[in-house]
Amino acid sequence: MAKEDGKTSISSQIEPNDFVRKSLDEWKMSLVSTSEDLVALRNKMFSVLTFRPYDDETKEAEKQIRWRRTGSQVLEDGFVYQGKACTDLVVTFLTFARAGGVKGTRFVKLKNNNTGMVHSVGEFELVDGWYTFDVANRTSTPLKGEIKEDVPWGGLPNGPYLLWKKGRDSWDLGLTEFDSIEKIKI
Repeated sequence: MAKEDGKTSISSQIEPNDFVRKSLDEWKMSLVSTSEDLVALRNKMFSVLTFRPYDDETKEAEKQIRWRRTGSQVLEDGFVYQGKACTDLVVTFLTFARAGGVKGTRFVKLKNNNTGMVHSVGEFELVDGWYTFDVANRTSTPLKGEIKEDVPWGGLPNGPYLLWKKGRDSWDLGLTEFDSIEKIKI
């Protein structure tokens, strides 16, 4: 799905722009190749983003941007909403990873069938194989391996979660606006 951003048609949320590449250069992270690099990159990304409160006053503003921004736009905007940021954080992180030379990246949407809660994580192909990384969790570390269909994925409150879909980014999964949540709840 193409998104219109001024005069530019954007078809992917994870295409790095000059702002992203410049940030990586400033952080001296122009090559991402190990699981330790993923952790360092996540920590740098968190250091430049503000976590705004998500509450009754900000709920409508969050609905207006959920699943609509690219990783570059999140970085340029400089904020995410606390407790509602997993997709923005994963998309932004995938953008950085691609700019840092990670060839294989996947956006992964998980669903808890017991609670109806959803969560986003990323998968990254590094020199020694695939890793799953819960980018939104400040204390997580990348786990060796990929998320498999019908295999519960733990590590989250109220878990376990199951794979809903994998793709390039949330737009690739058909998640393009707030009401897209209904696709997951089916």
